[in-house]
Amino acid sequence: MDEEVMEILMIALVMGAVIGAIPAISGAVKGKIGLAIGGFFACVGASLILGLLGSIPVCALFMFLIFKKPQESKELKE
Repeated sequence: MDEEVMEILMIALVMGAVIGAIPAISGAVKGKIGLAIGGFFACVGASLILGLLGSIPVCALFMFLIFKKPQESKELKE
């Protein structure tokens, strides 16, 4: 039983790292290192807790945050 649990945890860890590499690489390319690192570890954690059903939406959320354009402030327009 213990070997099966360890195997499942290792697979979840590897899948989380693979999916977490997507926001990590994208964030590094865009110069948003904080979001890149946060996205990687959030995907790994979500994969360990919920599997692919957790890590894919977390990856999508961080990709949205990385590629979101900053809003212009109203002070600059006036």
